Formats: sequence, structure tokens, C-alpha cells
Amino acid sequence: MTTIIERAITDYEHKRFVAEFHAAVRRTMADPAAGEEYRAEAAILDPAGDGLELEDFSEPIPQAPRKGRDANGTGVTSGSQTTANR
Repeated sequence: MTTIIERAITDYEHKRFVAEFHAAVRRTMADPAAGEEYRAEAAILDPAGDGLELEDFSEPIPQAPRKGRDANGTGVTSGSQTTANR
């Protein structure tokens, strides 16, 4: 029960933060000088100008197994041998 309440509080806080953030951006964009300053800072933070958001990269990139390890990183791969295996 506590986990459900904690999750509900976390979700509420996140939604509130996002709503306040969007309201602040709308207020900033309503002021031409502040809006221009915002766009200039955004250009610095997005030098590629591709407009990709952080969530576009939210999936972790799979890591290749380390040399001498299996995919789980726990043992020697079948193609390699250690001194103990010879």
C-alpha cells in the first residue's frame, strides 16, 4: 500500500513540475526579448539543431560483451581460452 501511495505522490509531483515548467516557458515566450534569449540559449544546448529530445535517447544502448567474457559478463566465451582451459 505504501508503494502505491509513494508512486502516486511521485507521479503527482512530476506532473506538477512539468505543468509549472510549461507555464514558465509560455510566459517567457510571451515576452519577445526573453523569448529570443531563450531561443539563443536553446541553440547553444542543441548545437546540431536537430530538435531531438532527451527521451529520443531513453533506451539504453546495448553493450558488446567484453573480450574474454560471455554476454552476461560471467564467463569465458566459447571462442577464447584462458590458461586454465588449455
